[in-house]
Amino acid sequence: GVAPYITVNAGLGDAWSAAQEVEYANGATATPMGRLRAANGHPQPYGVKFWGVGNEMWGEWQFGYMPLDQFIVKHRLFARAMRRVDPSIELIAAGAMPDAMTGSKQARKLTGKVVAEYGGPADWSGALLARDLDDIDLLSEHYYVYAATHFDLQKGDQVPNDPGEPLADWARRAANMVRAKYEHYQAYLERIPALRRKPVPVSLDEWAYSGVSPASYKPVLAYAWALNEMFRHTDVYAMGGFTFAGSTLSASRTEATLNPTGLMFQLYRDHFGTVPLAVSGASPQPAPKYPPGADQPRVNAGSDTYPLDVAAALSADGRTLTVAVVNPTEAAQQLRLDVRGVALAGAGSVWRMAPASLDATILVGRPPQVQVEQHPAEGSAPLSIPPISVGIYAFPVK
Repeated sequence: GVAPYITVNAGLGDAWSAAQEVEYANGATATPMGRLRAANGHPQPYGVKFWGVGNEMWGEWQFGYMPLDQFIVKHRLFARAMRRVDPSIELIAAGAMPDAMTGSKQARKLTGKVVAEYGGPADWSGALLARDLDDIDLLSEHYYVYAATHFDLQKGDQVPNDPGEPLADWARRAANMVRAKYEHYQAYLERIPALRRKPVPVSLDEWAYSGVSPASYKPVLAYAWALNEMFRHTDVYAMGGFTFAGSTLSASRTEATLNPTGLMFQLYRDHFGTVPLAVSGASPQPAPKYPPGADQPRVNAGSDTYPLDVAAALSADGRTLTVAVVNPTEAAQQLRLDVRGVALAGAGSVWRMAPASLDATILVGRPPQVQVEQHPAEGSAPLSIPPISVGIYAFPVK
């Protein structure tokens, strides 16, 4: 049931070839490439809607890398050639906001300055949006968080994290990158008036916490918090593509099962709602420890429910209130819900991951150390949130 998303070769490739690929995927059998597709056994067009124009074309590691001014022209050539074949497709530009250009050290190589400046030669996303807005439907953004390091603006490099860093600070790092891009987008809205006329949402189509085993439970806390942060800002984020999709599985030569990370994505898919609701609280997240730039936003990610992170949504039919709660600490916490605007019809349920250890895992052929357990939940009473847990509450709505 997933929608395909194809990125064409905008490095050493050319606009004509990209248009041919669109025609092969979507063209009628009366077209040359549609006829070839039919001859290859698939007469019906695939109807691919999402098309990326290159991958990370802002990075010098890419074949076909070129200066920003030149790539804007190239993106325009690709976009128009592809749209002539199928005007209904949605084009995703290869962007990089100041956080990416700073953390990848591309800003320093282009400008001599560590931090990428808005509107400067290292503001790749800003230039694409300002100068070729009509040829962009979504903006591709990527980020990686590293388990043992963070980017130091003074040194212009990755430096070791504090070995005594609290678990909540470690878990927040992935959500902080989501927050940083949201803040950059708000700056673009102020600097590029046309963006208000034609909003271009973000496709966060590559993101992950690198350097930590996806087979263990620990990254689940970070990934769930990042999902909550994306959901808080669905005015900006339209798509998200987790990089290490294959590592959501524990596999042998003959068997496969979801590991803790895969189980967490399934938990949200099965039980979290789709209509965003506002969440407020009386316990703000702490102020950042580091100056803003690269992997640090101006305001720390998270809801005003510290040390918990909470996101809420209605089901598509409006009959169920869902509340996602992440406890990134090793102590039990209390949470009292004050629901306004809708009336609950009674008690609900919670589906929760709460293993005994951060190192808990799921391996093929062994009893799982992480499970999703369902329990009854009463919305009018204080909720007891277990340590290192990710839970989704569901309450019926009158």
